[in-house]
Amino acid sequence: MISARAGCAACLAAMFLALFASAPLRAAPSAAPPASAGEEGLLPTEMPGYSVDDLRKLADIVTRTGLDADKIPALYRPQFLSVSDADLSMDNDEIVFVVHYPGDLVRVYPRRVLVWHEAVNDTLPDPSGLLPPPPLPGEEEKEGANYTVSYSPLTGSVVAFRSMAGRYPSSFGLSGVLLNGNSVLYDRVSRSLWVQLMAACIEGPFRGKRLQRIPVLSARWKGVKQRYGGLDSRFRGRTEVLSRSTGFRRSYGKDPYGSYDRRDTYYDDTRLPFPVTFTDTRLHPKKRVLGIEVEEAFGAVIKDEVRKARVINFTLGNVPMVAVHDRDMDAVRIFERGQPDLEEPLRFTVFEDEIVDELSKSRWSPEGECGYGRFRDRRLKPVLAVDSMWFAWASFYRKSRIIPGDEFFE
Repeated sequence: MISARAGCAACLAAMFLALFASAPLRAAPSAAPPASAGEEGLLPTEMPGYSVDDLRKLADIVTRTGLDADKIPALYRPQFLSVSDADLSMDNDEIVFVVHYPGDLVRVYPRRVLVWHEAVNDTLPDPSGLLPPPPLPGEEEKEGANYTVSYSPLTGSVVAFRSMAGRYPSSFGLSGVLLNGNSVLYDRVSRSLWVQLMAACIEGPFRGKRLQRIPVLSARWKGVKQRYGGLDSRFRGRTEVLSRSTGFRRSYGKDPYGSYDRRDTYYDDTRLPFPVTFTDTRLHPKKRVLGIEVEEAFGAVIKDEVRKARVINFTLGNVPMVAVHDRDMDAVRIFERGQPDLEEPLRFTVFEDEIVDELSKSRWSPEGECGYGRFRDRRLKPVLAVDSMWFAWASFYRKSRIIPGDEFFE
């Protein structure tokens, strides 16, 4: 007899398959011929907490969903809108992902679009504002201009990285398999498999190699449009928003899994429709955390707790850090607190509704910049963090320290 919980999870898994099983697809870009990379390009980057053998074992236990590769269609060189044009079809409270690219370019990726595609293969414009022309058959794309932003709806994890397979620019698609409920991507150069949350290769020529990640900020559209597109904004760069004109027929106005702002949807309940390798019950499985790494020390910062406190000071490994809530954008950022000219790291608190350091009472913005006081114009070093559900982070990074909270799980 199937339990009610198991039955609900089975129904959710069936819904996951039905969403894409019969969806008409636009042709994906053709795969580049496998590159015979030299030894330098194939050298694995050490994956904290995992050996190459550990990753090989993970490849043996991936979950086959029944979907073929690219049945969930990744986007390739998408279109973008201005902030004002995008605002016509967006809700103030909807979740968006913000990426700062080189050259003061900010691109905003609405979650309601990524939930249907899970990966956006993006190409940055040159300084003149023009996209480089598509490469000719067999020709490599310009190195350094390509990035991939990926969102895995079942684990709520969002990552961005340089679109490189070893030394070769590539694009990434959805393989159709999962690991701990998390999407597994493949690159179109070597067909290697990459776990999205870790940005690590578990199968193929690049097994053991990790993609070069860049920060992604999860925030609310109302604050984002004011910070980066409002008339009173201090940001003087260029801001673009991913367009819904993708070439695919999807219901971008709704999320097929529910809503983060309503109870009793997938994002709030305890259902896990696909198996996980490890279960850590210290937190609700869908609790939103920011996963961080320091060498082989792992932590999970509870976003709701940072919202309540606004500032949380902590140390992971030997690195002093601070988590800060940006109320305008409803975003949480993490920074290092150490300063090269100070013997002790700064410690932050809230004083008269301002974020200040206890040493000098200098005022700091939620973006880690000091605007007034002894440390004026200094910037805190940001910490790369992965926005994710707890069950997924804990499945990959066992013994993570919960911040604020308990000590290491034993």
